[in-house]
Amino acid sequence: MLLEADWVLPISGPPMERGAVLVVDGTIEAVGPAAALRARHPGESVETFPGCALLPGLVNSHSHLEYSAFRGFTRARGFGSWMGRLLLARRKLDADDFAASALWGAYECARSGVTSIADTAFEGEAVVRAARAAGLRSRVYLEVFGLDDDRLPQTMARLEAGLARLQRECEGGGRDGCAGPGRGPKVEAGVSPHAPYTVSARLYREVARFARRAGLRVATHVAESRAEVDLLIRGTSAISQAYRAAHLWNGQKWSPPRSSPIRYVAAAGALGRETLVIHAVQVDADDIALLAMSEAAVAHCPRSNLRLRCGAAPAAEMMSVGVHVGLGTDSLASNENLDMFAEMRTALRVSVGRAASGARPRASKAEGVTPDEPCVSAALTPAAVLRMATLEGARALGWDHMIGSLEAGKRADIIAVALRSPESVSARARGSGPAQVDPVTELVGAATAADVRMTMVEGEVVCRGSALPAEVERAFRKVCAKLAPEG
Repeated sequence: MLLEADWVLPISGPPMERGAVLVVDGTIEAVGPAAALRARHPGESVETFPGCALLPGLVNSHSHLEYSAFRGFTRARGFGSWMGRLLLARRKLDADDFAASALWGAYECARSGVTSIADTAFEGEAVVRAARAAGLRSRVYLEVFGLDDDRLPQTMARLEAGLARLQRECEGGGRDGCAGPGRGPKVEAGVSPHAPYTVSARLYREVARFARRAGLRVATHVAESRAEVDLLIRGTSAISQAYRAAHLWNGQKWSPPRSSPIRYVAAAGALGRETLVIHAVQVDADDIALLAMSEAAVAHCPRSNLRLRCGAAPAAEMMSVGVHVGLGTDSLASNENLDMFAEMRTALRVSVGRAASGARPRASKAEGVTPDEPCVSAALTPAAVLRMATLEGARALGWDHMIGSLEAGKRADIIAVALRSPESVSARARGSGPAQVDPVTELVGAATAADVRMTMVEGEVVCRGSALPAEVERAFRKVCAKLAPEG
């Protein structure tokens, strides 16, 4: 099959006007000028997307699809207050509700041009089933919590049992089953020690060791808010107050480590090239140096961070020293929607704002760490944030050998997105083509999820920009009704 469009954006190379992508058996066979590929492959079926750009499917490097029904349940507020409301509100839902919420979220991702997700989940099986139903390439990280080291054996036993169930669900086959040698499964399991304020140093260490022995990837929320930093340094903050109010810290044995969240996780041996650090907002130059040395990656969630008043992660500074940074929407409990184009625009805006203000991560002279002086406050570009949503996200998840760019040999995870600027529309009307249009700047600056015309995963079209299945919408609305919006 030949896919043709006004533009092809390979990401690994420059934009290509009037380009095409040849897809054979779920794999990209060739990328090049449409006329040349038509001539070389006269027997191939052709699908044309006029007024569109073809680009790699978007990679949402951090989501909580189980929380999709929490959309709009609270207004913007501080992290500790939000956490308290979320912990109480989630008790209104049962397992079936979370499953319906996850299913809606998975279909919404596909409709929005997301082909790959890295989701953290309390149980996980519902998310696996939802991702499979929507046809998404997915990794589902099973969350683990525990501050009381006296109960560490029981905690690890629960984790191993839960992970075994999750892996059995993953091995149930993709949308059409696993497709043969060299084609990785669409759904795989990982493990997520939740955060420094819910996971002891010993548990971090044991989970990291377990994951490495089992060949599993790890994701953990780290340095998201100032409240988290205060808790680890001083021992109390809005987070501890929220957890105590929800009766989740009764009898917990924990004392503050007096270090930054990044150094806490690093000292526990849980930072490595298999680790995805979620957020990394409250970091200094030493923390960034630790991330770079450990080869850990970062999931940047700028809209969630702003909504919860956490600040803006120094994404450009982290990338300048070699840290792979992907983009994520986080959950709809802390975001408006799952629109990765909106996430790109926000990432660009906050980065430009940091650069304009002269902000740069401070150095704290941590023992044994030499801050890398190039950690300057440079601004991201539209091309950089588009890479974060595609190839850099794939690298952050260890999937860049399969996805993230349009290159021969990679899996055919491809989306078609309408270009809708006045210049682009008028050029097409004149028949002169969109040569004067910068498609990267246009997509990052103006596109929305509603502009996605087609979503393909491994050569299979999973969505054509249509409405979600009616039964999915009905079940989702019933769940939302249980969560009264905040007045």
